[in-house]
Amino acid sequence: MKLEGKVALVTGAGSGIGKAAALLLAKEGARVGALGRTESQLRQVVEQITQAGGEAMLLLADVSNPDQMQTAIDHLAQRWGRLDIVFANAGINGLIALIDDFPPEEYDKTMDINLKGTFLTVKYSVPYLRRQGGSIIIDSSVNGTRMFSNIGRSVYSASKAGQVALAKSYAMELARDRIRVNVICQGWIDTEIGQQVGFIDGGDLETASRSRKGSQHGRVVVGFHRVMDTRSPQRLV
Repeated sequence: MKLEGKVALVTGAGSGIGKAAALLLAKEGARVGALGRTESQLRQVVEQITQAGGEAMLLLADVSNPDQMQTAIDHLAQRWGRLDIVFANAGINGLIALIDDFPPEEYDKTMDINLKGTFLTVKYSVPYLRRQGGSIIIDSSVNGTRMFSNIGRSVYSASKAGQVALAKSYAMELARDRIRVNVICQGWIDTEIGQQVGFIDGGDLETASRSRKGSQHGRVVVGFHRVMDTRSPQRLV
């Protein structure tokens, strides 16, 4: 019960990493706001938490929609009077395709959910976190830091790199408010997100993937620093 008395918000809480995080936070004593777009999945998570003796509430919202996110987070804070922990986890793999074939509307969809969704989650949570300090965790990926050889995932990688940049900036900006910011850059994990992937191939994607090995052209050197862990006087998570 390390988090007894704390209130946590988890986006993308209906399945995968978000569901696992919501259940673990509740097990440690936090009251959990389970936010997502699929009501049936969220209801199962909330029921599982309450049946185990915890407290949880269902928050139905699209992370890319400002009005829905503000309403959901306000509702959470009004019910329990505070917000201490934010896990910005919601995201999609999006379309896998070469740049020539990548539709602009698919770019918008991936960026809206992965990057704009993170921005909105943090934006509307910060006023409540400032009251007593807290913790923000952003769920990114190695595709946003070092794994740029996955052909066809350029837009997904860009959205994940953007999350890392947001985390670094927020860590500096919010440190004085006793809000810690961390980003998780994970590798492949077996969750339902892989079922949402779309492909545009026609043989070109596979050919490009094979030909990248041994090629001396188009090499890019990318430098990056470890994401800052700005510590507040209170370590909440």
